[in-house]
Amino acid sequence: AAVREAIHAATVEVAGLWELCQPRIDYTRELSSTIPIHRSLIEDAGLRALVYSGDHDLCVPHTGSEAWTRGLGYDVETRWAPWFAGDHQVAGYAVEYAPGLTFATVKGAGHMVPETNPLQAFAMFERFVSGRSLHTDG
Repeated sequence: AAVREAIHAATVEVAGLWELCQPRIDYTRELSSTIPIHRSLIEDAGLRALVYSGDHDLCVPHTGSEAWTRGLGYDVETRWAPWFAGDHQVAGYAVEYAPGLTFATVKGAGHMVPETNPLQAFAMFERFVSGRSLHTDG
């Protein structure tokens, strides 16, 4: 109750108990594509973007994420290759595009990458926010 109050969330009586991928959320799709938004943020605002997927994600398969990032048509800076986490095992595969888009998979991860693969998720996030390639060692 204290956490719900702190984040201004509805009470359990109103919202129900938390469930992973719960069906109670009803929404209306207003955009047919967010690709123009991504292009604008990367090209016009100069922001870098990291798109990642667990390679065992049955909700949003990595092949779809890979296809739309490739479909943006950016030049490849670093070709599709394995990246490694702190345990020196293959953590996944990544491709890096100019002007600042990275697409990565996380090996063995499902839909909730940080939950199922925290070591790899942290390594990926830390490298990205420090401006390093996922292909650099630790």
